Amino acid sequence: MADPVIYGDGSTDYEKYIRTQELYRLQKGPKEWANEEELLFQSIHQAMELWLKVVIQHLEQSVAWVKADKLRDATRFIKRTASMIEFLGDSLKFPMSIAPWDYHKIRMGLGKGSGQESPGFNKLLDSPEKLWEAYAATLKRHKKTIDEVHQDPHGLPDLFELTIAMSELDQELMHWRYRHFQLVKRIIGDAVMSLKGIPASALEKNGNMAFFPEIWAVINRTTNAYNQKYRPQGGGAY
Repeated sequence: MADPVIYGDGSTDYEKYIRTQELYRLQKGPKEWANEEELLFQSIHQAMELWLKVVIQHLEQSVAWVKADKLRDATRFIKRTASMIEFLGDSLKFPMSIAPWDYHKIRMGLGKGSGQESPGFNKLLDSPEKLWEAYAATLKRHKKTIDEVHQDPHGLPDLFELTIAMSELDQELMHWRYRHFQLVKRIIGDAVMSLKGIPASALEKNGNMAFFPEIWAVINRTTNAYNQKYRPQGGGAY
């Protein structure tokens, strides 16, 4: 890689800790850029892989805490993880402003590379199932169902807050995938093949694919249970 842009000399304690010299060398230098947009494109994706590493660590720690019945600690990390995923979705607005014609110049350098090959995202896909298994085991250990948790949120606050944190995480994962599809639709189009030979439109279905479908199904049952108890005649807004 020729002439990467490097700031500082790497001598301060901060630079040594962050390893700024190594970080700067991970991007192409100006002479290698396809155009003035490529530094943004490469840096966004490199940063996303680092954030995904943190997300995975948080979810793995959350699973360990749920198994150990440290529900408040797990809830804190899961809620933070949801915020991180929201942040990753927000970061997609920057490449969205790249002109499609300019993006295709960058795309030429990807070979057959695709975001579908992201090691961070593919590893992340393993985490929700493990979290759900730990959550389900916790409900069993406490001899509660998810319906009972929703129908007694104040009597079972730790379980309820954990449940809500998981719904926030699932929601942000769906939002992120939806926003990724919108980015692809806007920059590449939704009727073309990805570099892996997969239709770009295949990404669209993931925007509504929940990792924790039972988290959402219980809301319907909770509404029906409330209505049965307090609206025996039916009617009202429900």
